[in-house]
Amino acid sequence: MAAASGPGLTEAGRARIEEVAREHLARGWHSASQVAVYRHGTLEVDLELGGGLGKRMLWFSATKPITAVAILMLVERGALDLDTPIADLWPEFVQGGKGACTVRHVLTHQGGFPVFPLDFDMTRAGDWSLLTSITASLPAMWEPGTAVGYHPVTYGFALGEVIRRVDGREPRDFFRDEIFGPLGMDASLGTAHPEEVALPEAMSEATFQDPEGTEHRTSTIAARFRMPETLAAQMPAANGIGTADALARFYAMLANGGELDGVRLLSPETVAEATRVHVHTDEDRTSGLPSSFGLGFIVDGLFAPFDRPGAFGHTGQQCAVSWAEPALGLGVAYLTNGMQDPYVVQVRTEEMVWAVREACA
Repeated sequence: MAAASGPGLTEAGRARIEEVAREHLARGWHSASQVAVYRHGTLEVDLELGGGLGKRMLWFSATKPITAVAILMLVERGALDLDTPIADLWPEFVQGGKGACTVRHVLTHQGGFPVFPLDFDMTRAGDWSLLTSITASLPAMWEPGTAVGYHPVTYGFALGEVIRRVDGREPRDFFRDEIFGPLGMDASLGTAHPEEVALPEAMSEATFQDPEGTEHRTSTIAARFRMPETLAAQMPAANGIGTADALARFYAMLANGGELDGVRLLSPETVAEATRVHVHTDEDRTSGLPSSFGLGFIVDGLFAPFDRPGAFGHTGQQCAVSWAEPALGLGVAYLTNGMQDPYVVQVRTEEMVWAVREACA
């Protein structure tokens, strides 16, 4: 099936998207940014500004849907069942009361093991065996499947090891061979070339969990993800690296029912199933905020761009947002290197979301 035909963005709309992106840079909200917009399978906007010119960007948690699609591809091939206990594939994972935890539980952030050791030596982030061994040993903080709590990085280590156990390839190789390469995405899971990345900057220390910024969480995360060892590692929940065009192209594929330019990754039925609401909570065990998840995607959220029926995607560590809005034929990525306070993040996101939506008139 070819990409769905339809109108592109208006000329005035494209100009407004660029204007918003330049305004955000001028406000000092970040020093590097990229925005890419596909409509009905055609690239309409591909803008790089400041330090984002000619660089790749860190996707942070916007990486998670890539991992979800990899898992769903294996399901469609009959190699995996979402309701299989992970310990059936990976016996060591049974530790800590996680024996009943299924692949579906992790995709929907119900696994019960959200916290990776905060004192982990990030110079060892390239040791996949160590990362997965630590993940397997984590105790469940709740009975898997009984509560929702966002899993910032353990999501990727658990699902990445499932991919390796089922397919034989490590996550970065599966992504390259089965997703990035076929779709023509300028992207990778980690990179050995940190000079090609617009590195993240802590522009504010405020977070939802620490509004006063006294814990310096943002600086800590930025420092970790500026390390060559972290950038070179494979962290399937956190260090996808690529252009905005690459990530928007991924969503253009999903907005078109799993196919783009003759390359099909998923069936329309699987895309629809993955992007509906599977779980909702008024108080996420990790963030303390309301959250709704599909199979690896944020859906049915309170805030743009997830505030419309059918919209789905993911954010990334106070600096990135990517989404599909099939009703409008949209696949979009807005990537920055500025890790801002939650209020600025939301204003930055909403201004871009509405510029994109209005360009569809």
